[in-house]
Amino acid sequence: MSTTTETTLQIILSLTALTLLYMLLRSRTKDPQEDEEDYSGSARDPESLSDPTPEALSELDRLIQKRSDR
Repeated sequence: MSTTTETTLQIILSLTALTLLYMLLRSRTKDPQEDEEDYSGSARDPESLSDPTPEALSELDRLIQKRSDR
């Protein structure tokens, strides 16, 4: 590998490491409440979670059959 290629790769990797370090430090100093305002933690439609879809039932049948074949 030539010296210019190695030097170029070292510069790229160093810049990447510095960028990641900057992003990490910036995220630690940022107000954590700022990101949590948009996220409530509740489902959009909780009733739909209790009703299985036909795709889910067929997938469950397939997994049960696969498990029982062992």
